[in-house]
Amino acid sequence: MNTRRWLSGVAVAALFLAGCAGGAKEADPEITAPPTDASGEMTVWLMDGSQPETVVDAVNKKFNEKYPNVKVNVELQQWAGVQDKLTTAMNTAETPDVVEIGNSLTAKFADAGLLADLTASADDFGKADWLPGLIPSGELDGQRFGIPYYAGVRIVMYNKAHFQEAGVEVPKTLDELEQVAAKLSEKKGTKADGYSAFYFPGKFWYGALPFIWSEGGDIAVKDGDNWTGKLDSSESKSGLERLKRLVDTYSTAPTDGNEVQNWEVFQDGDIGMVMDSWWAPGAIVGANKEFAPNLGVFALPGVTADKTAPAFLGGSDLAIPEKSKEKELAAEWVKIITGTEIQTQLAKEGGVIPNNEASFAGHEGNEFLQVADQAAKVSAFTPVSPNWGNVESEAVLPDMLVKIFSGTASIDDATKDANAKIVDLLNG
Repeated sequence: MNTRRWLSGVAVAALFLAGCAGGAKEADPEITAPPTDASGEMTVWLMDGSQPETVVDAVNKKFNEKYPNVKVNVELQQWAGVQDKLTTAMNTAETPDVVEIGNSLTAKFADAGLLADLTASADDFGKADWLPGLIPSGELDGQRFGIPYYAGVRIVMYNKAHFQEAGVEVPKTLDELEQVAAKLSEKKGTKADGYSAFYFPGKFWYGALPFIWSEGGDIAVKDGDNWTGKLDSSESKSGLERLKRLVDTYSTAPTDGNEVQNWEVFQDGDIGMVMDSWWAPGAIVGANKEFAPNLGVFALPGVTADKTAPAFLGGSDLAIPEKSKEKELAAEWVKIITGTEIQTQLAKEGGVIPNNEASFAGHEGNEFLQVADQAAKVSAFTPVSPNWGNVESEAVLPDMLVKIFSGTASIDDATKDANAKIVDLLNG
């Protein structure tokens, strides 16, 4: 899976949807399975790099065992420009019958009236087993439009040799994380010496969210028809205060930089701990055999030892376009690829986080992915709003963090300003 391409693609705001009419409506009736002698042809749009070909072959084989007279055309799409392409295609009678969508954008497509309502059929897709952090993304105003396909998560990489030299172990709480950073700094050097006990670039908002959530804070919550900002709550500010202490004291990363090169700079040997995407450890092992023995990973701990910090689960949903003529067959295909058997295969062969815990079995023997699974068990999501893409495109959270870490604004002022912008964008 080309995960970095996926991450950059999901980050692109779906501004093309602004002109589409639509919105949530009353729930549609349950989509029932067609008879096994059904015939026809349907088209599936998946993203290039989201899954290996073996997974697609396994899904189609299982589907055709039940529906031998149905031809399935799976077409791989590129992330660049896909939002525009999806919007155009789903507005026509020639729409694909199944589409993969970055899960932070599902609400926007649903609000535009482009996706079929799957609310009555949600239990048939295994909703009871989905990871908690994947449940919100496919919903809008209480209705289900997207089915979780797979996810990604952030974990902490650490230098085993540095930990051994400092006589420290993997922290079990955020307080212990700060204590470990202090001991690493005492042994290996300070920021002034060029050593970073905890490396954290200023714009890394995905990495900042767990600190906010772990203290009980949030970005925003919906109150009736309107969104209320929560970044300036005492809980959110407490999480940001902890992160600022870590950045101010231990991070040599640019306060106006992003996390794209975290996994690369970590290999230079001047970093004790760094947060990065779940695929980064595997990339390091593949690229740097000499450094690999010093690479360790752990899930970011929470305030207490019994619970890790809630992690953001980005990823993809699968949806059925409203104008599809093959909704029933499409639903059966989606049930297969999002079911436990194929999800386990996807986890093993694709190296992603599956949509349910049972499929973590596909990561057996891979310590890096097993830690990612641990992080994914306690997870959360950004505000589910068709306007969330505007918050991302306006870089509200990165800008807030840069102000906080650079000292150009206090936490009180930065969160108050970000709150106002987010509320305005979400309620707009």
